[in-house]
Amino acid sequence: MNEKTETIEKKDTAFALTLVITSLVCLVPVALGFILWDKLPEMIPQQYGWDDQANWSLPKPIGFILCPAILLLANLVIQLALKMGKKQQNRKVVSLVTWIIPVVSLAVNCLLLLKAAGLGISVAQTVILIVSLMFVILGNYLPKTEPNEFVGIRAPWINGNPDVWAKTNRLGGILMVIAGIASLAACFTPAGRYVFIISTVAMMAVTLVYSIVLASRTR
Repeated sequence: MNEKTETIEKKDTAFALTLVITSLVCLVPVALGFILWDKLPEMIPQQYGWDDQANWSLPKPIGFILCPAILLLANLVIQLALKMGKKQQNRKVVSLVTWIIPVVSLAVNCLLLLKAAGLGISVAQTVILIVSLMFVILGNYLPKTEPNEFVGIRAPWINGNPDVWAKTNRLGGILMVIAGIASLAACFTPAGRYVFIISTVAMMAVTLVYSIVLASRTR
């Protein structure tokens, strides 16, 4: 066995192991659903509004399986896309993309089940907390990312210009961290949802306008 073949086999083994582990993490909420079965209502809410009232629900036999199954499928697609991608990706970017779906599935679906089982938690506040943390983490990655297929602020006028990409993602990353920190600070206050919405919209708007202006100057 030559060195090249051995390297390929190691990569295939690592990919298979990562695929299995991330898939199992996606399905942890299903196991939690069986554990909480007797405490779950006949209709399990799938989405909550800002007032913490359920917007729509599904019957219990489906309600704790459907969303994890969808995210499991999304995870499989993303893992295969990472493996088949022609361009070598930054390791930190690959790690982030690899784990984002499993972590979201674990956090959000467990939250929905625990809420349905009677745990007195605010879904809106918890979601703001989770998303704000993701903003801070992702915002720290963006300034360091090179053009890639998976992570970054992407648009037709950004993707084809490395300079526009770098400057847009640098600013976007800084604004994302600021928005995340502001939302975290206000998360458990009455103004939390408004701070989250305003900071998120402002972050997106400023980054979008900046990228368009920057792209127009480099033509």
